[in-house]
Amino acid sequence: MAETERPCKRIKNLKDEVSAEDAVDEMGCRMGNYVPHALAHIREHNPELAVIIKELDRVLVEDGALDRKTKRLIALACVANRMCEDCIYPQARVAANYGATKEEIVEAMHVAVVTGGVPVWSVAKRGLSQVFAEMEEEKVSGKKAARPGMGSCGGPMSAEKPAEAPKKKAKK
Repeated sequence: MAETERPCKRIKNLKDEVSAEDAVDEMGCRMGNYVPHALAHIREHNPELAVIIKELDRVLVEDGALDRKTKRLIALACVANRMCEDCIYPQARVAANYGATKEEIVEAMHVAVVTGGVPVWSVAKRGLSQVFAEMEEEKVSGKKAARPGMGSCGGPMSAEKPAEAPKKKAKK
């Protein structure tokens, strides 16, 4: 070690304390009992990354200067501008779970189109249509529509993983 360098304090890694299973279950609960397919895939194939994403995701699931609904609408516009078709439904679904109306989701997409061009809407149309159909079904029936990735807080996300799967700790 060079004379000018000081020793760094070594702290524990969150991945050593939290399993990917617990991290994704908590995120699913905090997103209105919804786990996006990509997140379930990450949990299965890269557990350490799932734990890291949980920590990063806190900024989106907790109210701060911006409420979590507004943050998800911003995230929706961002993923639309990134042309991530598979990301549209999860962001719009969670925004709706947080109370966003169809009109608010459409307005967020208007911002995305202004900043990213009309192809943004083309990429988003399938995911938006699915969320809007679910929102209409929920309004008519008075209960949550069945949707991919549903689970219950604290329980297994049955649509995403087998119920008998043992909990795995992230590799050290």
